[in-house]
Amino acid sequence: MTQDPQEPAPRDFFATAAEHLARLFDTARWDVRLYSRDLDSRVYATEPVLAAVRQFLLRSPKSHLRILLQDESRGRMEGSRLIDLLQRLPSRAAVHTPAPDQGDDARLGGDLVVVDEEIYFRPLTRGDDDRPGPVESRRDAVVLAQRFSDLWDQAEPSVEFRHFRL
Repeated sequence: MTQDPQEPAPRDFFATAAEHLARLFDTARWDVRLYSRDLDSRVYATEPVLAAVRQFLLRSPKSHLRILLQDESRGRMEGSRLIDLLQRLPSRAAVHTPAPDQGDDARLGGDLVVVDEEIYFRPLTRGDDDRPGPVESRRDAVVLAQRFSDLWDQAEPSVEFRHFRL
């Protein structure tokens, strides 16, 4: 079966997710909460995402980024371009890991980004049509942000990234 040259090539799932994530950081006003199993570099270490995170954090003293990282071992082994960026910026960013007694908490599901308690996005979840996308639902975003905050309050600053300047 040959592909019609007029048809656009199918987009890579991770490239599309990274594009959506970068746009969310570009539109974020004051607060981004990011929950991730291990900050998959196919999404979180792309140039558009890193540039958008940098711009978001430098845009205003009111810009805050909280990352709840379930498993920091991958970042220790392979490094994380996002964490490297955060360590270089004099910003309002923090990375926490769940307390040992929390284990794998299912309250948030998979990777999740909540922006300004208005929009949420699950960058590593494939939708029915195989295209991820942000969901504008203030009600759901507020609930997810509250679940994130509950986990954040019980979490501990990441041992690897404790020297952030807050």
